Amino acid sequence: MSSKNMTPRRQMAVNAAIDKDCPVCHCEMVLPTAIPACGHKFCFLCLKGVSMAHLGGCPICRGPIDEKIFKKPKQNLNLKMDMPDSPAPSTSNSAEKEVKEEPVDEDVKPDVNALNAALNTASTKMYWLYHGRNRGWWRFDPRVEKDIEEAYNHRMPITEVTICGQAYVIDIAKMTQYPKNNKGAARDVKRVDSNEFDTLDVKGLAGVFAASGGAGSSST
Repeated sequence: MSSKNMTPRRQMAVNAAIDKDCPVCHCEMVLPTAIPACGHKFCFLCLKGVSMAHLGGCPICRGPIDEKIFKKPKQNLNLKMDMPDSPAPSTSNSAEKEVKEEPVDEDVKPDVNALNAALNTASTKMYWLYHGRNRGWWRFDPRVEKDIEEAYNHRMPITEVTICGQAYVIDIAKMTQYPKNNKGAARDVKRVDSNEFDTLDVKGLAGVFAASGGAGSSST
């Protein structure tokens, strides 16, 4: 359907979807961050990576990027946010529904322990954190977190991820992370469930401080 044939409502929906996408990674933005001079928005880490690589300013208009926006940035955010474009974690209710809809042989007694284990697994959301330079913890960007979790589930002792355009090594066996070219700058990482997450001093998400009110957040 061409834009000429779109209804106003459809056009607004398309524009809204486009506005959610980061022009750098072409995915829905995580921690949307605007450049003060031009107002163009990007994922926080995408924009920071562009700035660190000195690629000539704003990726859209080449206007200047004020690097002050990367110094102790703060946003109102939910520290337990799901990854954009991904379904919310299954709840025990939905898992229970799937189990109930499965055909059951009346002559076979259900394995209660197996059913409970399935429900617990479906309702468990795990988070990956890295230690701050001084104290506290930071949650990884949800997309990076997903890659680390997949490596963990495949029993990979080491995996590599890209953060701000730079290669980082996640040593799952030793639970540390470090820049690929600087093993001496290692930091501890941690894999936790929702309950443990709430007990920790989680300062923010991917370098962005959580304003007061974020789950598990700290204002310092």
